[in-house]
Amino acid sequence: MVLLNINLIKKLRNLTGAGILLCKEALIKSNGNIEQAINIIRMLGKSILKKRSINNTGFGAIFVKVNKTKKVGAILELCSETDFVSNNINFIKLGDKIINIMLDYNTEDINFINEKSKNYINSLVVQVNERISIKRTSIIHGDIISYYLHNNKKIGVLLSIKTNNFNNNKLPKLLAMHIAAYNPKYISDKDIPNSILDKEYEIQYSIAKQCNKPVNIIKKIVDGKILQFKKDISFLNQIIITDNNKIIKDLVNENNYIINKFIRFEVGNN
Repeated sequence: MVLLNINLIKKLRNLTGAGILLCKEALIKSNGNIEQAINIIRMLGKSILKKRSINNTGFGAIFVKVNKTKKVGAILELCSETDFVSNNINFIKLGDKIINIMLDYNTEDINFINEKSKNYINSLVVQVNERISIKRTSIIHGDIISYYLHNNKKIGVLLSIKTNNFNNNKLPKLLAMHIAAYNPKYISDKDIPNSILDKEYEIQYSIAKQCNKPVNIIKKIVDGKILQFKKDISFLNQIIITDNNKIIKDLVNENNYIINKFIRFEVGNN
C-alpha cells in the first residue's frame, strides 16, 4: 500500500475541492499519482451525478454577462437540489466560468456548453454531493445590450436594442429593470399569438356572461378586458416603472430605440 503524506492529500484537495477522505482514497487507488487521482475523483463526480439524476433541481441562480464589445450578452440558469448549494461561493464561481464559456464561443448550445464545462461541474458535484445542471442558456446581439440581475440572483434579464443613439446611459438599464419587475411576455401586442388571445377571450367571455347583461354589453366588457390583457403582457404597452404618465413605447420612440429582443430568466420558471 502506498504511503501518503498530508501535503499530497492537501495538494489533491486544492486541485479538486474534494474532501480529505475522498482524496486519500483516490491517491491510494492511483498509487500516489496526482493526475490519475484527479481522474478518479472526476469519475466519481460523474457517478454522483448519475445517481442524483432522478432528483429535482428546483433551486439555482441566474447569471448574466455582456462581452467586452457590449454587443453580445449571455444569460444562464444553473440549477442545484438545494438553496444552500446555489448560494455557495463555489456554485457562483462555477456559473461565472460557464457564462464565460458561452461568451468566449458565442454559443447558447447546451450540449456544447455542457461538454466544455463538465469537469468544472463534476468537481463541484464531488464537493457538495448534489446534482448540478445547466437548465437553460441564451445569447443575444445588438447595438446596445443591457442587463439586469436581481441581487438574490433569482431573476435576470438581457435586452437587445437597435439604435444609433448612445447618449442615454441610464435608459437601457431602466428598461431591463422594468422587464425584471413587470415580466412582459412579448415586445408588442402584435407579437401575441392568436391562440393566446382566443383562449383569453373564451375565459373573459365566460366570466362576463355571468353578469346576465345583454350580448352587446358583454362584448364591450370582454373587448375591454382583452385590450387590458394585451397591454399587461406586451412590453411596449406597459406603463413605465418610473412614470405613470408614459408607456414604454413613448420612451423608446423618444430615444430612437428599436427593441430587438429581451430574455427574462427566473429560477424555477420557464
